[in-house]
This record gives sequence, C-alpha cells and structure tokens, in this order.
Amino acid sequence: MAYHKEFYEPSIAQRLVKGAIANRFTWPLIHHKNFNKYVEKFRVAENKLLALKEDIEIQLHEQLRYVGGRATEAVEFWLRTVRNVINDAQHVADEVRKGKYLSRSKVAKHVVRITHEMEELCAEVCLFESLVVNDASSVMTYSLPKIDIVGHSRVIGEIYNYLIGQEVRIIGVWGMGGSGKTFIMNHVSDKLREEAKFSNIISISVSQNFDIRRLQWNIAHAMRIDLSDYRTSIERKNMLYEELRKTGSWLLILDDVWQSFSLENVGIPEPSADNGCKIVLTSRSREVVQEMRCKEVQVALLSEDEAFKLFLSKVGEDVLSADPTVRPIMKNIVERCGGFPLAVVTVASYMRGVDPLDWRSVLNQLKGSRDVELGDRVFHAIKFSYDHLAETCKYCFLHCVLYPEDYRISKEEIVEYWIEEGLLDEMGSRKEMKNTGHVYLQKILDSCLLQEPNGKNIVMMHVVRDMTLSLIAKDHGFFVKAGMKLKELPNELEEALDLEKVSLMENFISKIPPEMSPKSKKLTTLLLSGNSLEEIPESFFSDMHALKYLDLSRNPIKILPNSISNLENLTALLLSECKNLEEVPSLSKLLALKKLNLEKTRIEEVPQGMEFLVNLRYLNLRFISCLKKIPQCLLPKLLCLQYLAIHPTLSRPEEIMELSRLETFEGRFADLQDLSKFVDFLREQSQRNIKYFILVGKTVEYKLHSCTNSVTVKDCNAAGSRVLPGNVEEFGIEKCNDLSSLNGVSGLQEATLLKKCRIEECEGLESVFSSSCPPLESLESLVLRHLKNLYALVAYPGPFLNAFSSLKVLFLVKCPKIKILFSTKLPLLQHLINLEQVIIWGCDQMEEIIESEEEPEGGGGGEIVTDTTEFTFPKLKELGLWHLPELKSICSANRVMLCESLQKLEIWNCPKLKRIPLKLDISFDNDKVSHHPPLKDIKMKSNEWKSIKWDHPEAKKALLPLVRIM
Repeated sequence: MAYHKEFYEPSIAQRLVKGAIANRFTWPLIHHKNFNKYVEKFRVAENKLLALKEDIEIQLHEQLRYVGGRATEAVEFWLRTVRNVINDAQHVADEVRKGKYLSRSKVAKHVVRITHEMEELCAEVCLFESLVVNDASSVMTYSLPKIDIVGHSRVIGEIYNYLIGQEVRIIGVWGMGGSGKTFIMNHVSDKLREEAKFSNIISISVSQNFDIRRLQWNIAHAMRIDLSDYRTSIERKNMLYEELRKTGSWLLILDDVWQSFSLENVGIPEPSADNGCKIVLTSRSREVVQEMRCKEVQVALLSEDEAFKLFLSKVGEDVLSADPTVRPIMKNIVERCGGFPLAVVTVASYMRGVDPLDWRSVLNQLKGSRDVELGDRVFHAIKFSYDHLAETCKYCFLHCVLYPEDYRISKEEIVEYWIEEGLLDEMGSRKEMKNTGHVYLQKILDSCLLQEPNGKNIVMMHVVRDMTLSLIAKDHGFFVKAGMKLKELPNELEEALDLEKVSLMENFISKIPPEMSPKSKKLTTLLLSGNSLEEIPESFFSDMHALKYLDLSRNPIKILPNSISNLENLTALLLSECKNLEEVPSLSKLLALKKLNLEKTRIEEVPQGMEFLVNLRYLNLRFISCLKKIPQCLLPKLLCLQYLAIHPTLSRPEEIMELSRLETFEGRFADLQDLSKFVDFLREQSQRNIKYFILVGKTVEYKLHSCTNSVTVKDCNAAGSRVLPGNVEEFGIEKCNDLSSLNGVSGLQEATLLKKCRIEECEGLESVFSSSCPPLESLESLVLRHLKNLYALVAYPGPFLNAFSSLKVLFLVKCPKIKILFSTKLPLLQHLINLEQVIIWGCDQMEEIIESEEEPEGGGGGEIVTDTTEFTFPKLKELGLWHLPELKSICSANRVMLCESLQKLEIWNCPKLKRIPLKLDISFDNDKVSHHPPLKDIKMKSNEWKSIKWDHPEAKKALLPLVRIM
C-alpha cells in the first residue's frame, strides 16, 4: 500500500525499524496517532470532489442543450468513477462517525485510500479537452493523464512572458496531438489566475468540427451570459462583443483549433494595448496559427533526457535504485515513446505495475505489437494529425514508413520518390514538381508527424511509425520489413494476394529461392535496396505485371534476370551502386519507364532498347568508369529527358542541345571548343534556366560540388574560347599553364553570380587579377593551391569595384613566390569586411600578411589606404598561419588588427614571427578573466608561444587557458 508524504513523514528513528515487528505494529500505531488528520483531509477532498462533480454535470447539461451531441466517453467514465468513489466514501464516513476507538487504525487505512482516490479524480478535471462530441464520427476526447512540466518549462516561460508583456497580443501554440499543449495552457492559466493578471480568463475547447454558433454559445456559457434570446449569428456576435468589451482585460484561451476563422464574425474584439486583452489558441496545425496571424510558439517533443526524467518521475525512482541494471531497458522503452509526453506518462503508468524482472518482455511487446495499452491514447492523437492532412499529403506521408526505423531520409530523395510513385500531379517541369513536393513535405513537418534533425533530412519517430504501420499502412496494402536484419525473403511475400507496397530494404537477404514469385497482382512497389543479393531467379518477376517502382540499388548483383524486360508498367528502375552489375537486359518493352538510375555500376554499354524509352525523364549514368561512350543519336531520341547525368565524354555536344525539356545536365566535354558551344546554347536558352555541372578535359576527376552551376577545366588551353556561362556559381581551373591571370578567362566579367573559385597547379599564373578586376560581388571562397609562380593576389593598382566585398574564405597553399598577401598600396583591404577564414600554408617566401607602409618623404610618397591605426576585419573567425619560414610580421609595428569575431588562432612553424598585433580588451574580476574578441582556441608550438609578443601586457596570462601546445 502506498502512502503519501502529506499523510505520513516518518522520523529517522522510525525509518531504522526493520523486520516483521515494524510491519506488524508500527503502521497501526501511526494510523491511530494521525487519525484526526486523515479524517480532516478526507472531508476536504470529499467536499471538493462533490463540488467538481456538480460543476461538471451543470456544464455538461448546458453544453448538451446549446451545442448538442453527447458526453465524451472520458467524461462519462469520470462521472461513473466519481459516483462509485463517493459511495465508498459514505461508507467510510459512517465508520468514522461510529467512532470505535479500537478500530481507528483499520478505519484510517480506508480513509487514506479513499482520500487519495478522490484527490486523483479532482486532478483529472482540468485535463478534459472537452465535455461533449457532436456525433459518432466526431473526435473522441480522452481524459489525459497528468503530465509534469518536465521539458516544457521553456515553452511555459515563453508563453507567460508574452502574456504579461505588451508587444504580443495573439499567441498561437502549435504542436502534435499528445505533445502537451493543453496541459501547458492549463498550467499557465492557473498561474495567471493566482496572480490575478487578468480580470477574466476564459478557456474554451474548440475541437475539430468548428462552428461559429457553438463557439459563441461556449464563450457565453463561460461568461455566464444567456444567449437564448439571440437567434441569429449577428445578434449573438454583437452581444458577445459588448459583453467582452465591458469585461476589462480578459484572456481568451481557445484550445484545439483546427481551422482559421474571423474573430470579428464570432464577436471577439481585437486585442490591443488599450483594452489589455489577449488571445491564446492551441492547434495541431502550424498553418492555422500562421493564418490567424499569431506569434508562434512550438511545443516540441521531449528530448531523450527529458523523456527519461519524466518516465522516471512517473514509474518511481526507487525502481532504478533497487535494480540499476534496468536502466538500459528503461532507455529503450522511453525511446519507443518518440518524445511524446502523453506516451511517456501512459507507458510509465502501465509499467508501474510490472515487475522489473519482466520489463524486457514488455519491451519486446512494445517493439513487436501495436496493441499494448499505451497505444489507444497516443495512437489516437497521432491519427488525428494524420487525418487532418490533405489527401495527397497523406499518401506522401505513408510512403515515408517504407524506410527503416530511425532512417534519416534525404528530403531530395523522398520528393524524387513521390514524383516517380506518381503522387504528385504532372506539371510543366521537374522543378515545379519538386517545389510542390517540398511544399507537401513542409505541411507534414508542420503537423509534427515527421522530425527534421537538420536542413537536409527527415526522420519518422518510433511511435508515429508504429501507429502508421498498425492503423493505416495495412489498409493500403503496405508490407514493411525494412532494416529488420532479415536473411531470407519472408513467406508472406509469396503468399499474400493483396500487397501493393513492399519494402525489404536495408536487410541481409542474399538469396531468393529459385521458384519463388510473389503472387499479388496488385504489387506496384518493390524496394530491395541495401541487401546482399548476388542473383535473382528468372521466375521472380514473372507475376509482377502491375509493378511500377523497382529499387535494387546497393546489391552485389552481377546480372539481372531477363524477366525484367517484361515489366511493361515499370516507371522507375533503380540500380545505383550495384558495383558488380555488368549487364542490364533489354529495355525496349519498358515504354512507361520514366526514371533509370545506373550510377556506379560496371556496365560497359548502355542497355539495349534505350532508344525506345520515349517517356524517360531521368537518366543517371554517373561514375561508370567502364562505360566509354554513348551511342550517337541516342540522346536526341529521349525527347522527354529533364535530368541527364553521364560519365563518358560527349563526342557530340550538339545532341544535348536537341533535348527541349532538359532542366539539369551533368557531364563532360573533351575541350573548351565543345564547352563554348554549350555556353552559347545556354545563352540562347536563358529563359529555360538549365542547371549544369560540367567537367572539361579528359583527365579531370568527377567530383561533386556544393553549388548548382559548376564548371571545372583541367589541362586545357584556356585562352581564346568562351569558358564561363554568365550564371556560373562555381569555377575550378587546374593545370592550365597558359594562364597568367584570371583576366585571360573569357566570360569572367559577366560571371556576377560566381560564389566559389578554385585555382590549382597553373604554372603560368602570376596573379589572380593582372588588370581591371571583374565585378565579382558574389565571390565567397577563393582557394589557391600549388601555384609556383604566383607573386600577388592583385597586380593592378586601379579601383576594385567591390570585387572581394563578399569574400568569406581565403586559402593560400604551396605558393612559394608570394611575399605579401595584402598590399596597402592597393585598395583591397577595405573590401574584406566579410572575411571569415584565412589559411596560409607552406608559402616559403611569405614575409608579411599586411604590407608595412613606407614612411613618406617630405610629406609625399606612398599612398596609404587609411590614416587610422587599425585594420578592421569585423567577421574574421579563424586565422591560420602554417609553415611560413620567412614570415616576419602580420602588420607593421604601429598598426593593430581589430577582429571582433575571432575565435580560432593557429600559428605553426613561423620561426621569424615575433608579434601578434591583435587588439585585445582584457579585464580581471577577482579570479575571473574576460577578453574580447571571444577567442576559444589557440594552437602554437611551445617555443613560438614563449617567444611571440602580444601588444596587451596581460595577454598571455588571460589567454593561457585557451592555448593548445602542439
């Protein structure tokens, strides 16, 4: 029997009493001693419960009268339980009234038990989301178990501050069902009531079937206003408006809002600083919050640590202290809850009655079954979020469950998958379809059914995935055994007749039985990627006449069965990274095929029959070193191609230009003459905005880059031919020895969108710019490597026209002749305001980073950029000086560098450098040292740290904790 601290707080001496004597005699004595205290608590709880019961019954009667519908199952169950407990309480009260002294100990046990039950029932009242539902198809509302504020303190504080502040008038709290929105608002409103911050706090549950009349009745009821004489919506609106206007500074909480609406149409005055009123609405939809022009507050799911703390607080910390070995099992159980407070509390309540010895078997049940008691409440809430999605979003979401548990799905990959599955309507371009796909994906993310760990991937939480598989996916013919470590194909695959989508990806399946062939005539999707298949029996595909999407990627398969040639409804065939695949059967019958991916295979020739693929939109032949050529006249026959990526050098670039629907091209040209033809084509077709990734030269390596439009040239004569398209974003040039500077690159003047520039092993290059600098206002990264004759970045004294105004990264590696990085005789320094990272490595003759100024003779002489004592680099975060044997100074002795953002400083093997001219602001407060800029890391050799001087006398003392001696 459990006892609460408010009933009994044993002394230290009492806690030392052990054994049977304590159990038999101590507790009766304690009960006897505290009998009167227990009876007093009993009567308080009984009176409070009777009052709450009366309030609920009155509210229920009024809502049924004005709103209609029926009482929720949760309310009916609560009322039944209350009646039973009150009956028990009356029996106990009779025993108390009898007042038999010798039986007080026995009666006290019943008093404590009934008091505890009544207090729990009182606590559940504030957790009702609503008292009624409209009809049998309406949303069913459950009484929610009490959720601690663990993990919600930040959100509660944020909402509270908005409500007591003056700037925000309407707040929208959004998050998934079961994330704790209602509990949070109950907590906030209770606090505001205690502090009397508003003259009236009105809480209304709106729910899914929104109706203005119902909302008006509910608000009126909460304000004790009778609207029975006001028959029209306009009359009720005017009445509510006047009553709310006279109320003073009210707070209106609208819980569980499913669609946006006009406050004016309901009769709710617009909150303002003058009336001091505020509105908070909670919703599962971020879109609703945005449409209502609210200040957004997201209720995120709990982190792993927060969920574990909540679980432990509910299941009891004594379980862990009694048996520390259950901690890993606890962690696994909590992980299954996916961060949902409601799931954590429900599971903890369930586990509280389970012997710790049996926890592992319960964990296995949670993994293998979706019908455990935790499911009803949590799955119900999740299904609501699913049901509220648009139909297309529902199908898109369902296809995310085909991936393994915890799988990080690339956003680009899932949108591409939706396109090939036919979930997105056909549009004029692939770009339009992808944009639409990302819109749908964002709607699903806003519903909290998926998580976004970073900007590129999505993840489906365990509890959401379990719900989807158990309650929804089965109805759509989904069979998912992805990432289950299977070594053989499941028997269900062959026997089931109603399968439509089958996912067996990321397993260890190495063989398929010779006679096995799935019998389902409805099978449209088969995902076998990431297995160990070396061969597939000829008969395997014989009955898959409806198959549209086949993914065999990342298998060590060598030859595909000829039966693939008969899959006439196939729209997508994915074979990427089948690194042993040498041959693909004829594709001549696959006229419906829209996507073919053969990246990183070992095919030596393109598959036969490709010329018949008139509906092909996507063709990927990247990284196929064995494929030496593309047959002439093949590409122009693929008239629908939107995406084309090829590894072999194109012998006839004109064929690309015949593809009128092409949107993205990745490939290589033999020389700059062929590139020039393509550049001219891009200029003529500028309205199509074709994206490209182009390599020029026979020896250039195929590398992936981050920018969209990229050109890399290697071992070519760059002079004379047009090299760069006007919208190029990344340009790399290697081993082009005829170039003395980038001014010799045709097209650079028009490359105003260029973000990254890389120059390597160009022996003739003496400066980056030798004459007028082009207006490269978008250039963010400049990488210079192994340029043995480079002596200056800029050798032209004229104006710079903001050429480096956006530069963030500067790398200078193995350039042995350059002596000065930045010359003060040129107006370059003033343009480097966005510089964030400077790395100089292995430049043997480098003497100065910023050139020392010459003293003017007779008041004239050398022109200096500025007459101040500081060189300012406001955004510089990292400065690295490595292997610079001749480096004597970073700047002249009478100058300093102001780098307010500097975090990392690395100096290695610079034996002649004696001074760090960094302007520092250092202060000492008792034992605490503060310094600016906010340096976090300094790396130096021991002898360099000792010998190098700092301008500030306390610099070494202040910065010593940051130094890592190498």
